[in-house]
Amino acid sequence: LTKAQLETLTVVAYRGPITRPELEEIRGVNCSVILRNLLVRGFISQSDSRDIIGPEYQPSTDALAHLGISSTEQLPSFAELSKHEHIEKILEES
Repeated sequence: LTKAQLETLTVVAYRGPITRPELEEIRGVNCSVILRNLLVRGFISQSDSRDIIGPEYQPSTDALAHLGISSTEQLPSFAELSKHEHIEKILEES
């Protein structure tokens, strides 16, 4: 996955179900192509529960299984994860 795809998948995992406009507001860029690619690759799924706004996206069960979890509630706390020593080291090197 590209950095943009990983970023999008992370936002979908932590904020999903999320619509494309909501995702684009968070990321600040058009996400149509990235969402299509993630759908084709089976990393996310979509539902049409918000007909006016558009489909909602969420991590697919295959993506969650690949991470070794069965639901997004089992994801590590974002605050805890963002303070991980390896992430801080990578950010310092950038």
